[in-house]
Amino acid sequence: MFRPLQDTQISLGALQDEMNQVFDRVWHGGLSTRPFDGQKWAPAIDVYERDDLYIVQVEMSGVDAKDVEVTHVGTSLTIRGERPNPFESQEGVQRLRGERRFGGFCRTIDLPDDIDAEKLSAKCQCGLLEISIPKIASSRPKAVKIEVQGE
Repeated sequence: MFRPLQDTQISLGALQDEMNQVFDRVWHGGLSTRPFDGQKWAPAIDVYERDDLYIVQVEMSGVDAKDVEVTHVGTSLTIRGERPNPFESQEGVQRLRGERRFGGFCRTIDLPDDIDAEKLSAKCQCGLLEISIPKIASSRPKAVKIEVQGE
């Protein structure tokens, strides 16, 4: 039996989910994840700079730290992992609304070349991955005391 209103709502809901996913990729694409790159989702990333180091923060809610890999090659930092859908394999569960994204992701960030890669460290707490990347000591700003002489 054809039910135009009910069938249309399901179709419009699916279309809305797809459009939300497209807009998420465009607006939250980040530094190097291009829209339409084939990923189902990509975590949001913030990058901060202090005098002595760079800090990269990655939203990782629903991702187990053991399922995340952070690698550094040259001036590129790559974060890859997977957020599993907890209901995907359960029978009798119907998704009524879908705003969260699941699946594998890979984000690559280009870093300046003044980093000390040997001292790179990462920690994950409360769904936030924080990567600390120290700067090479010689590239840090130095204060120079200026001697003022009387006029």
